[in-house]
Amino acid sequence: MMDFNRRINLEVPFLGFIINLEEEIKNLKINDEQSYKILNQIYGFYFGVGTLKIPKSFESKILECFGHRNEQGEITETTHQVVERIKNQQIVKTYNKWTGEGALFNSLRTSRPGMNRQNMEKEKKQLDKLLDESIGDCDFCQPDKYTPEDVFGRVVGDHSITASNIAKYDVWSGLVIFKKHNPLDFNLTEVSDYLRTAFSWFMEVYQENHHYKFPFLVWNCLNKAGASQVHGHAQVLMTQNIPYAKIQGLRLVREKYKESTHCDYLKDLIQAHRSLGLTHSMGEIDLFTSITPTKEKEVIIISPESPSESKEAKKMIYKTLRCFIDIMGVWSFNFSISGPTMDGAYESPYIMHLVDRGSPFKPTTDIGGMELYGSVVVGDDPYKVIEQLKSYL
Repeated sequence: MMDFNRRINLEVPFLGFIINLEEEIKNLKINDEQSYKILNQIYGFYFGVGTLKIPKSFESKILECFGHRNEQGEITETTHQVVERIKNQQIVKTYNKWTGEGALFNSLRTSRPGMNRQNMEKEKKQLDKLLDESIGDCDFCQPDKYTPEDVFGRVVGDHSITASNIAKYDVWSGLVIFKKHNPLDFNLTEVSDYLRTAFSWFMEVYQENHHYKFPFLVWNCLNKAGASQVHGHAQVLMTQNIPYAKIQGLRLVREKYKESTHCDYLKDLIQAHRSLGLTHSMGEIDLFTSITPTKEKEVIIISPESPSESKEAKKMIYKTLRCFIDIMGVWSFNFSISGPTMDGAYESPYIMHLVDRGSPFKPTTDIGGMELYGSVVVGDDPYKVIEQLKSYL
């Protein structure tokens, strides 16, 4: 594991905060009319200020809960500074006109300090204890003995092996089980092997039944992300007729966008984020932090080539995951890959999503009624996330 407090590279400019988005857009309108047009072609933005009154009797608790702290956990603001900040909270609402996705950013939430060193080290010890305690009763440590296999057998990699999911999501629903028990302990070679094993499984399924041609991979890491087993593993699925609902939804958006604008939706999506300073590229691979994230720290990676074959895509995936784990202190996450059909009938780049699911040791969930039935409420600033990623990458 790397040093949690690795210094951010000062040569990478800090681009701003999401609460300054209104000013960023005004500047873009003046300086880059074409990028401004693309941005507003996809997104709608709404800005406001939420106000409140705080009784004197509540001020000490406000300071304790919302005062900025240093790495040692000491409050670095006065009561007056914290109270004034909370009295007027800037709200940024983003909305994707094509997908219907939206998010609410609050200046109070986005300016909250991250976990300090003491908290991160405490959680790391809890995680080490969890991993140690779970080894003795882990079926995935001996998958050939304690997991079922698919009708065509298993795909065996150097660092991973497949199994059939005993409680299937779909008709073809399997697992890529990592050889290492610790899901956060992996290097570039091992991640590359996980991807090769997964895509080999997709091909085995397709050869078994050509009607199943829509591949999907999802890695749920630890319990907060939906994993039922601590041991490192990813889900691999193949479906027929149409892709899974959210993937099909994006497919339809791309078609409608092309008909209406004669442009490529994904290229314009990347350009919209690039114009706001929220992208990073590695060769032909593009990464951006979404302004309508599914939840905290969402990163989207788009690659024209299969991540099981492209060296650049493997490296981007690996380094982004390691930045989340080693720099940002993200233990629990969801990572997914979707792409073109196995028969090549539907052309698409490979689209990858990565999102932080919060501390596995805190009882509160990261998703509530707003996320299910309203708009996503986000606590992490995408500008801070891209700053850390650019420095690390």
